Amino acid sequence: MKHNISMILISLLIYCSCSKKIDSSKSSIIYEIPENYLGAFDTFYNYINTLNNNELSENIMSGFFNENFSIIGNPNITFSNISEITKAYNGIRNQTYPFICSPDEFQRLKLAKLAYLPLTKNSINIALLDVFLCSTERTPSYKMSFIYHLVFNESKGKWLMNTLTEVNPKNYPLNWNQIEIKESHKYAQNKPLSKLTPLLASELMRGNKTIK
Repeated sequence: MKHNISMILISLLIYCSCSKKIDSSKSSIIYEIPENYLGAFDTFYNYINTLNNNELSENIMSGFFNENFSIIGNPNITFSNISEITKAYNGIRNQTYPFICSPDEFQRLKLAKLAYLPLTKNSINIALLDVFLCSTERTPSYKMSFIYHLVFNESKGKWLMNTLTEVNPKNYPLNWNQIEIKESHKYAQNKPLSKLTPLLASELMRGNKTIK
């Protein structure tokens, strides 16, 4: 009996060890982006450029967002048109970002992690973990995580962002398909991610630069 129990315990330990290795290896695999979704990533990268360059006009934003775009968080927000979305994102870029980096100045967003989860032929989730570079030295200071849901808009012939979901950075989906980030957008890892302060959009709305 003792021998059987020992064998069972050993088997369980081996299984747990293997499971951890499988999970770890899954997160370290770099996947190619299927051709069908390349347009979704074009929209995403162009949006990040526009955000960094602070060029958030209604005309430009209409090329990134569906008019009924919504933010899933606490609270949920659903927009009615591009004008409302543009106003909200100008507030994020010109008020929230400076607040995050204060007393230093916001300089740029860089991407530390990027992954995707295919949903249908015409819809995809893109997860990101971004880093805020603050001060003239572009010091890595904070990290945030989000999931964008994009759909292919047939009438416009392009991929548009449909929803945004806030994610606690520690819950970034490592089990999704991780991809190589473009060099122009890639965080240089000159400061370990573990040393950066995590943020949540819902807490920032309350004036908190901490996660409760």
